[in-house]
Amino acid sequence: MRKHRLAALAAALAITVGCATTMSLPDRLDKFVEKTEKEYKNYDDEDWRKSRGEYDSLVAEFNDNYDSFSTSDKVRTMKAMSRYGAMALEKEISEASGSIGDVLESIPGTLNDIIESIDTARLRKSIEGLTENIDTAKLREKLEAIIKIFGVE
Repeated sequence: MRKHRLAALAAALAITVGCATTMSLPDRLDKFVEKTEKEYKNYDDEDWRKSRGEYDSLVAEFNDNYDSFSTSDKVRTMKAMSRYGAMALEKEISEASGSIGDVLESIPGTLNDIIESIDTARLRKSIEGLTENIDTAKLREKLEAIIKIFGVE
């Protein structure tokens, strides 16, 4: 009886290992992208670096074996690659939006500093008119609308 249990356990282990090592590239890429979708909002720069390395490795494997995949596998793989690309783009837009917001907020102060350094009354008045016409709230609102289009929080 004990031999049968050991044989059954060995067979189950062999099947499990065999299935794990024979997972197709589209399956592995789907699994990788699904995992990334669940966790990427908490990624720091190091997590993104590791994720990008794994992604690049999977894409290289896909490119190296492109002709061996069926059309449906190619489509699945391309969809997964697009999903990952969207997450990476969201990260880049999110980082850029913070920088743009800082720049927009600094414009009136910078222009006021320039105004203070100009002695010509006429020039000073023209620049003051410029700063009064800059609506940073409206600029920020437009930037936030653009960010929402891309789904960045």
